[in-house]
Amino acid sequence: MSKLISISVVGVAALAILASTATASCIPMTAAEQRARADVIFDGVALEGLTATGIQRFRVTRFLKGHGPRIVRVNTGNIHRADGTGSITSVSITAMRGERWRIFARGSARKVLRTTVCDGSRKRQ
Repeated sequence: MSKLISISVVGVAALAILASTATASCIPMTAAEQRARADVIFDGVALEGLTATGIQRFRVTRFLKGHGPRIVRVNTGNIHRADGTGSITSVSITAMRGERWRIFARGSARKVLRTTVCDGSRKRQ
């Protein structure tokens, strides 16, 4: 019986370790590395809250790197459907309508950009 308990404890500990790695954090990068990795960096305002596709529109107030239209679409990785289902990861950004953000993104501003908190995207005051 004690052997079974020991195996159970080891199994639970292994699951706990796996669960903690499932909520992975970012690989540390300096601000210079984040800037170098980004194709586009801009300051902007979220025009809508969470969407069913995870793609949100932002009105660009200024481009710090790259260029593009004044309204860009950004895949934030945060999906929210009307029925309450959806998905979010530990690196998704949660931009709500009217919030100001600095977005570090990969891709073309003329298409759909991709960003995560690991890229350096963050809410501004």
